[in-house]
Amino acid sequence: MVGTGTGVSGVHNSPLIRRQVRLAWALLLAGFVVFLSLVGAAVLGARWYLANATTAEPATLQVVSGSGLLLRPKGQDEWRLVTDVVTVEEGDTIAAGQGTVGWLTLFDGGTVEISEETEVTIHRMRTSRFWSTRKEFVLVPVRGTIYVGMAPHGDVAESTLRVTAGPAEVVMVDSPRSPDAGSFLVEVQRGSRNGGADEPILAVRVGVLRGHATVTSEAGTRSLAANEQTIVSAGGAFGPVTAAVREMIRNGQFTRGLAEWVEYQDQGGDGGSEFGIVQRVPVEVFGERHVAVEFSRDSGNTDHCETGIQQQIGVTLRVHSSLRLAADIWIDAQSPPGGGEMHTEYPLILKLTYVDLQGQPREWWHGFYIQPGPTPEPEGRATLIERGVWRHVEFDLRNVMPLPRQITSLLVYSSGHSYKARVTNLSLTSNEAGDPQSSTGPSRVSDPVREGM
Repeated sequence: MVGTGTGVSGVHNSPLIRRQVRLAWALLLAGFVVFLSLVGAAVLGARWYLANATTAEPATLQVVSGSGLLLRPKGQDEWRLVTDVVTVEEGDTIAAGQGTVGWLTLFDGGTVEISEETEVTIHRMRTSRFWSTRKEFVLVPVRGTIYVGMAPHGDVAESTLRVTAGPAEVVMVDSPRSPDAGSFLVEVQRGSRNGGADEPILAVRVGVLRGHATVTSEAGTRSLAANEQTIVSAGGAFGPVTAAVREMIRNGQFTRGLAEWVEYQDQGGDGGSEFGIVQRVPVEVFGERHVAVEFSRDSGNTDHCETGIQQQIGVTLRVHSSLRLAADIWIDAQSPPGGGEMHTEYPLILKLTYVDLQGQPREWWHGFYIQPGPTPEPEGRATLIERGVWRHVEFDLRNVMPLPRQITSLLVYSSGHSYKARVTNLSLTSNEAGDPQSSTGPSRVSDPVREGM
């Protein structure tokens, strides 16, 4: 019988079979590519894990001064009083009360000084688990001021220290290509000095003491070098870059009424019955509008009285810090003349109370008057100024004796039988980066007299 031409070779050469063979090879090749991709991904993933896997590391905490250092472990509500060196773990929170300073030593030798009235959470303390590639620290201050000293990266490729505070994030990096290890500070300013997380943040102050740091907010990024600072508003806006100076007086321009201040009255036990008056008044000082606080007492009084305002400060001075007190003052009436019989009754007095290096309470004060008395005033005790004219005064107190360790309070008041005096723009500052210009002379008042209202 004659064949039809549809034998075995015809079947193998059909288009359908050829397509099936090509599909099989394509699937085999695709599978091989997928296999290689999975192997490559596994290798890269393993490599990434080995390079980036981290492990939490501890730190140690101890008291520098005071007795109000507290530690709250992660996940707990109770605070523990710190009296000895204790271990701090990732997620723990530290709080320092008034007059208390704490010292946190990180696992790599870096340091965090926790100032008075400060609360900070140690959010992250990590180092590479397998390879020496990085160290990472993240701190979250709730209120107050922390001073961060970053340790060099050492044998680790990169070390990053990040502080997240309200609207601002501060980053300092140390790596072979970016040798920026140094120190910086972050201050979270709330409505009051000991305000907690429930009070709104007014601003965040960031200053670099050594090295370089980057500050980021919704408004952008700003780089700071040594002895530079900026203030970031609650909305993220950057203020000007200035020297790294710490302002210890709050509401010194009285724009928030007498918030942070307490009214002071003292009649001295001489049987008087009429106190003085404390009130805020709008004024023009050196051509600019301000709010001042006025202390007044009627001229018909012949008994002694003191009238003023006081603010608790509770700030420990850093080593070799400068200390400068400034104010704009105005006096229009006084009795008795000069400083009275004891040279202590002046129509305006600035008084600073502090604790010296030996822990003893001390005070420094200076008076101002417009009418000389029958006898000269003690040298350096008071300054004669022109009646009814604004004057700007500054005191360099970096070498006041005995040397202060901690500023306790500022009292501004009038003393005598009758008086009328005003004060505004109160400022007490120290340079955070230290004061290499410090001299050995006594405290002194500057003499930049400027005419005003």
